[in-house]
Order: sequence, then C-alpha cells, then structure tokens
Amino acid sequence: MARSAYIVILSILVAAPSALAGYSSYKSPYSSDSVVAPVEIRGKGIYNIVVAVQFLNEPYDQKVYKSDAYKKFMSRMKVEWGGIAISQILRADEQSMSDLIGLKGKIETKISELADRLKNKYALNEDVEVVFSVSNFFLVEPNRR
Repeated sequence: MARSAYIVILSILVAAPSALAGYSSYKSPYSSDSVVAPVEIRGKGIYNIVVAVQFLNEPYDQKVYKSDAYKKFMSRMKVEWGGIAISQILRADEQSMSDLIGLKGKIETKISELADRLKNKYALNEDVEVVFSVSNFFLVEPNRR
C-alpha cells in the first residue's frame, strides 16, 4: 500500500511542473488596447467613440524584431497611440456618419507617423515593420439621466 502511494506522489511531482511550464510561459502574439472620447454627430448629438488598436508584438520575418530596442519601441507605441487617437477625435468638428471613415483614416495615418518618428529614437531601420490594426471603431450612445 505504501509503495503505491509513493508511486502516485512521485508521478504527480514529476508531471506537475511540466504541465504548468507551458501555461506560465505563453505570450500572446498581439496586444490590444482601447480609448474612448466624445464626438458630436450631426443631427444626433454627442456620442462616445470607442477606438481599439491591436499591435503585433513579434512579427516573424526578420531577426531585428527580437531585439531589446524593438521591444522598447513597441512598448512606447502601445502607450502613445491612445493620446494620438484621442487628440484626433477631439480636434474633429461635428461629424456626419460618413465622416467617421475619414476620422478612422486620420487616426491610422497619425499612428503610422508616430511609428516612423519613434524608429529613429530607438535606432531601428526605416524598413522595420510595425503591424497594427484599428480593430474596433464604433459609437456608443451616452446614458442620459
């Protein structure tokens, strides 16, 4: 009886670290964040606009993406994009529903320009790719009480 208990305990101790090792070391290939800002829609009033961006953390095509400089660059991009998006939304005049497409394009352009400026700060080549997507862009009617 004691021998079977030892075998069970030993097999649990051997299997547990290997089972948990894969789980604790998983890193998502992308990160996502969102911002919310007010925008005035012509004829409808004030709405909140939600903008979410996903960044690909580690593109797989070149070695430079594994460098510390690239990781620091991406960390800064993930912080600064929100300020740029909010700035573009707050600068926008009254929008029609069709104007929102242009606003989304301006936000994407400004994020690309930010990436180009920051590449120089982190000594990255101009051809280093920054992969991002505006994954959510929608209006939410504020709760009026």
